[in-house]
Amino acid sequence: MVTLERIVQRTPFEKIAGQTVMGYVNEVKNFSELEKIVLDNALSGVIIGRKALSGLKNPGYLLKELAASYRRALGFSLIIAAEHEGKGLEGLHPPLTELPSQMGVSATGEVKSAYMTGYVTALELRTLSINTNLAPVANLYSPGMGENCFGDEPDEVSGYVVSYIRGLRNGGVLSFVKYFPGRLEKHGGEAEDLNGLLRRDFKPFQQAFKSGVEGVVIGHSSLPAAGDVDTPSSLSPKVVERIVKREMGFKNLLVTDYLDDKQVSENFDLEEAAVKALKAGNHIVVPSRRMEKTQEVLNIILEKAKEDRSLYEKIRSSALEVLSFKLRKFEKFKKTPEKTRGSIINRTKAWKIFIRSITLVKGVEELPLRWLGKPLVVVTGKFEEQLGESGRSALEEVLRGELGGFNLLERFEEISSKKLGEIYRSTPSNTLLLALVYNTQENRRELSMLKKLVEFFRESIVVSLGAPEDLSQLSSAKICVAAFTPSLTAVKAALKVLKGKFKPAGKTPIKIGL
Repeated sequence: MVTLERIVQRTPFEKIAGQTVMGYVNEVKNFSELEKIVLDNALSGVIIGRKALSGLKNPGYLLKELAASYRRALGFSLIIAAEHEGKGLEGLHPPLTELPSQMGVSATGEVKSAYMTGYVTALELRTLSINTNLAPVANLYSPGMGENCFGDEPDEVSGYVVSYIRGLRNGGVLSFVKYFPGRLEKHGGEAEDLNGLLRRDFKPFQQAFKSGVEGVVIGHSSLPAAGDVDTPSSLSPKVVERIVKREMGFKNLLVTDYLDDKQVSENFDLEEAAVKALKAGNHIVVPSRRMEKTQEVLNIILEKAKEDRSLYEKIRSSALEVLSFKLRKFEKFKKTPEKTRGSIINRTKAWKIFIRSITLVKGVEELPLRWLGKPLVVVTGKFEEQLGESGRSALEEVLRGELGGFNLLERFEEISSKKLGEIYRSTPSNTLLLALVYNTQENRRELSMLKKLVEFFRESIVVSLGAPEDLSQLSSAKICVAAFTPSLTAVKAALKVLKGKFKPAGKTPIKIGL
C-alpha cells in the first residue's frame, strides 16, 4: 500500500515541489511531449482545454494512458481537470450531451436539477478519464457575468451549488468551486464589510465548504474587506490564510486562477506572482495557459526555494497536503465506457431540465404560437460564434423541424443599413420575426439594428440564450423568452414551449427590468 511517508522518502524535493504547480493544456501537437513535461516535472495535474480536446483523436484513451504512466512513475494520481460549467463538453465531436448553463439549471426552480446536471456531467467527464471539474461557479450574479452562475439570491444559489457538487461527487468526479471572492457588488454598503460578505456574497462558498467540496479556485479580484485594497486575492495571505482557511474553515485544496490574467500580469511578473501565491497559502498555482511557461515558472520556483528557506518550507508543506489529498480522493477513480457519453439516458435527463428552464418573460397569453408564411429568423453574432460552421448547419435542421420553411438572416451583425432597408421594403410587417440573441449588449450596432427590426415587425419573438439582460433591451417584442443557454437544445426546447408542446415552467433567477 502506498503511503505518504513512503512517497516522501523516495521522492526528491524537485518532484515534491511539482505538486504545487498545475499546467493548462491548450493544444496538443505531440502527446508524447506533453506526457514528458508532466512526468519530468511531476506536475500536480493538468487542465484540459477545449482546443486540446478537439485536437485529440481519442482523448479518453490518451488521458487514461497519461494517468497510468504518471502513477507508475510517481506512485500517486494525476489531477486531470476540465472547466465544465454546463452546455456541451466543448471541443468534442458527437456523441455528447448538451446540458443547461448554471442559470438554466436554477431557472427550473428545483435544486434536484443541479444534482442531475452535476451527475450527468461527471459521467460524461469520466469517459475522458477526467477526474476533477473546476465548477460550479458559486458567485452571485453581477452585470456582465453571463449565464455561468445560479442567480443573485444567496440562499437559492447556495442550494444549487451544494446540490451540483453532490451530483458531481456521486458521479465520481471531484469539484473545485470558483471563483473566490469574485467581483463584489455593493448592497447598501454592506458588501464592503466582511460580516456582510459572509452573510451574503460568500454564503454559497461557505455552504460548499461545509458540504466537503474538494477544492476552491482563488480568483484575482482584490478584497478591501480583508485589508488588501490593491493586492489580487490569489496573492494575498490575508485572503487565503486568514479568511478562507481560518475565518471560513476550508480544509481542502486551494488553487489559483490563471496567473497570466490581466489583473495579475499588469503589476507582477509571472514568476513573482507564482511565488507570492504559494507564500499566500495556495496549495497549487496555475501559472499560465501555455504549458512551456508553466515549466519555466516551476524551474524558477525551485531556484528561489534554494535561496529562501521559508519558501522551501511553504512549498514542501503545500505539496505534502496535495499528496495527502490525492491518496485520500483518487484511489477509487474509474473511467466510464465511451458509450456513456451522449447516451440516450443522459440526453433524456438533460432534455427534461431544458424544458423546465424555458421562461416566458412576456407574452404568455400569446401561446400557443401561430403564424402565416415563412418566419424571418435572425441569429446574432455571438451565438453564431458559439455554434461554429457545423453548429450553424445543425441549427438550420432544428429550425426546419420546428418551423417548417423559414428565411434565415445570416451574418446579421455585418448587414449594412441599405440591406436592412431592403428587408423592411420586401418583407410584410406581419411576418413572424424570431430573434435568437446572445450577449447583444456587447455589440451596440447589432443591438440597435435588432431594436429597429423588433419595432418594425408586429409579430416578433426574442429568445435570449444567455443571461436575460438582452430582454430588457428588446422589451418591445411581442413575446420575450429566456432560454439561458447558447445551445441547439435550448433553441429546440424554447420552440417546443412556444408551440404549446410543453407549458412554460421556468423563472428568471435574476432581476431584470422589463
